[in-house]
Amino acid sequence: MKKFPILKIPDVAFREVTSMMTPTEIIKLAMSNFKLELLLRNRKYKIDAIILQSGNNYPQIDTESAENCLSVFFEKSENEKRYPVTQLVQLQDKYREEIDEKLYLTHLSLEEMSSIYSNLTRLFSCSWYIWVLIFDEMKLEEFWEYTEKILTFEFRRLTVHGGSMSNDVLAKLMDKAPEKAELSIDSDIPLDYSHPKALQFHSVDYEEARWLKSEDLYNIRNSYTIKLERTNFDSIDVNRFLNYWSDCDKDMMEEISISLKEGTQINKQEIFRNLIVISPNDDDSVILIERQVIFSAWDPFKEDVLYEYLVLKLVYQKRDCEEKIRKREKEFRGWRDTEKRKLQLELEELERKLAVLNRDFVV
Repeated sequence: MKKFPILKIPDVAFREVTSMMTPTEIIKLAMSNFKLELLLRNRKYKIDAIILQSGNNYPQIDTESAENCLSVFFEKSENEKRYPVTQLVQLQDKYREEIDEKLYLTHLSLEEMSSIYSNLTRLFSCSWYIWVLIFDEMKLEEFWEYTEKILTFEFRRLTVHGGSMSNDVLAKLMDKAPEKAELSIDSDIPLDYSHPKALQFHSVDYEEARWLKSEDLYNIRNSYTIKLERTNFDSIDVNRFLNYWSDCDKDMMEEISISLKEGTQINKQEIFRNLIVISPNDDDSVILIERQVIFSAWDPFKEDVLYEYLVLKLVYQKRDCEEKIRKREKEFRGWRDTEKRKLQLELEELERKLAVLNRDFVV
């Protein structure tokens, strides 16, 4: 079979053909010829994320594509020869096989890994660089070598997977990690651990979060998502946090997910105590996932939730008016009829507006 002369086709046709390729196919094409790699660099293909993972089980780089996401797995090799990878074509002699859109190659050193990362950044336009370190497959010295190198790169998320991390290792990692990054740790964390930056990152995901106290949640600021898997929190703790969050004049986070203490049942009445809540008329729309509770914050003027916001606003005004009436009746039994009538008319008007506006919620 004759080889397809892809270098000789017109630029428009080349762009059309390569635009339909997966990230893995782009990598393979760049590996075949340096001139092709240069052409592909000029195209700068857009993908959603590049995930780079380092572990020690098998001597390979595993490159797989999933929609618009590229995953690269760096793993330890017995080969001590080290060559700087300045071109992806140099990976040809490391190629082993391809299985299910995955490229298997003999592995590289930390320096070579860094070179491949640089080549990928020139080949793809991507805002999400996610690094995954398999903690229980690495010596501590090796873990810090990789971490120090990763911290010199632009990245979105750092994930530490497996094993148990000591207080000292965790403290050093959180001290070094930039607050603009996302931090995900599913390694075991000591129950006596504490760190002021633990909930200060752009996003956090802790598989083991029983070391966190409810007061720690009050320190969340300017985060995107907070995910806490195993905690010691119950419905009362969640209620206290929600009351603090609703009164806080600072941006805390957009979404928080908390799995309650093992053996604890979700008590919706306790969770929403002293809070103004509206719920859909359709009970089937409320889904409880085991012990997990999830809360999100929305900007009513930027998101499609203005209707819900207006209903909540009227409910709040109605409750506030009712509280004023109760307070005055208790403290000023002889208050003037005109003032009392004014508040009653205000309450009736709010009830009328709410009845007209609210079509979908139980208040």
